[in-house]
Amino acid sequence: MMLPAMGGRSPLFMLSVSAGCVIVFIFAFVAWQSPPRMVFTHGAGNTAIAAANAHSDVSISEVIRLLYKDIKTAPTAPFIREPNGTRITLPPNPRYTKNLGSDVLVLDLETRPLPSTDAYRKGEYDWRNINHVSGGVFNHYTYALVHGYDYKFIHASEFEDRHATWIKPSALANHIKDYKFIVFLDADAAFRFLHVPIEWMLNYWDIQPQHSFVMAKDPWTAKEPQYNSDRFNRTYTNTGFMIVQNNADTMPILKAWHECPDDTRYANCSQWKQPRFHEQSAFGEYIRYDYEDNIKELECAEANGFPGVEISNCQGKFIRHYWFDKSNVKIDFRENIMNAITLPIQKVFAENVGGVIQEQKENVILS
Repeated sequence: MMLPAMGGRSPLFMLSVSAGCVIVFIFAFVAWQSPPRMVFTHGAGNTAIAAANAHSDVSISEVIRLLYKDIKTAPTAPFIREPNGTRITLPPNPRYTKNLGSDVLVLDLETRPLPSTDAYRKGEYDWRNINHVSGGVFNHYTYALVHGYDYKFIHASEFEDRHATWIKPSALANHIKDYKFIVFLDADAAFRFLHVPIEWMLNYWDIQPQHSFVMAKDPWTAKEPQYNSDRFNRTYTNTGFMIVQNNADTMPILKAWHECPDDTRYANCSQWKQPRFHEQSAFGEYIRYDYEDNIKELECAEANGFPGVEISNCQGKFIRHYWFDKSNVKIDFRENIMNAITLPIQKVFAENVGGVIQEQKENVILS
């Protein structure tokens, strides 16, 4: 994906204030509510989450469940509301009426370890200092916790002869057999609304049983048609966000994609071993032409880009992909968490819980 870069906007002061509020309120809130623990029950990946919870004084699953239990959107909710008040309305006759839970895997793939882990082990972890990779991964993990999906972080080995992003086809193939859907995001991509489940988006985009892949298009302009388009001048789809559905055609697609740079099926696909956009170019140049009916291409505005991108209106309506302003991944995560945290605080003042608001009818000193 190519586009002119834009300046980042990440005020340090606001990050500091937000981080402090998060830490203080989460532990106070959990101590006040004290619910039963919630752990995943599907597959080995959730065993790891349960083990992590067991070594914590407070289960992060508990914390997230409490914060979002009253604000999660139902799969068939008639609309969701954007921060500016605009309603996004769900089309009629939704296909997915119930939460899919552990039939959905939220997947992160990396050849690099999280830099924040090293700081954590040294006792130096600080939210203000983590980079976009950790920020994006934390967004994805939290989303899985909110909705009860499985989550896995695959730390893959580097290829010797091709770019690291070629790890995607094989990793997806190795896990799709255990799930109905895999939702994959690059580390610089984020769920815009942590409270909106993937089922709602599947309904909104009219994802049908034959759709093996759901991806958004890249930005494209007639002024520079050579960017983000294939040899037929058709706009690429971006592999930084993918929904992969387990159906009869999914594994053949993944196999063809994985083997593409070996020129097994497609002559000259090996040209995309290293040059940008690697596996994305190979998918756009070859794979999709053999599986047109199995690939749902979303407009760029739906699940690519971020506010400020004018080309193709790539504003990241549901999924934000910060190709250049990567630090903004942390801002998206912070704003989502702060909304969930401050809602019950607002309730205290709106309903005068515990009598925190007292009326002073006369401005006099009482004896």
